[in-house]
Amino acid sequence: MFFNSSIIHFKSISLILAFFLFNVCRIAAQNEGNSTFTPSKKNFNFQELPFVFDLNYSIADKSLLTGGIELCLNSASYNKLFLGLGYGITNSYNGNYYGLPDIHLSYNTQYLLFVKGGTSTKHAYIVSGLTLFNMIDLGFGYSHPFSENKIPEIKGFTINTTFRFTNKPKKIYTQMKIM
Repeated sequence: MFFNSSIIHFKSISLILAFFLFNVCRIAAQNEGNSTFTPSKKNFNFQELPFVFDLNYSIADKSLLTGGIELCLNSASYNKLFLGLGYGITNSYNGNYYGLPDIHLSYNTQYLLFVKGGTSTKHAYIVSGLTLFNMIDLGFGYSHPFSENKIPEIKGFTINTTFRFTNKPKKIYTQMKIM
């Protein structure tokens, strides 16, 4: 019973969040260069949004490989805020593989540090560590399951690696400044 209600709850939150973000991004893309936040008559161009494809691998008591998409919410700033949605696959439990949806928020500073928090239908996690130009994140954190003894259960200290791929490197990746 708990599992079915948590999936429905997660799906509804994800849909509301996706709808909200789509509209915020649409308005932000229309207002690029404007000092006020009012809708303009400029056509919305989906290709101008700074989307990032990410591949994440984390190891706690079980490993989890997650692929997804992130949206950079403040691409004009040196410090980047990424909101991501993805889907992960755990290694086997008694010969079975399990999939977990993932939603996360990652804050990467220009000083090579990041903090990331996220959740799935089974667990919540927080990770912090080093980022290399926002292309690769290497972190250490903790994962806690929502309920004990439910497969797949991901709990304990975790090591996390994230790779980001984008077609807009100047908006996403930290640029090196050479004197």
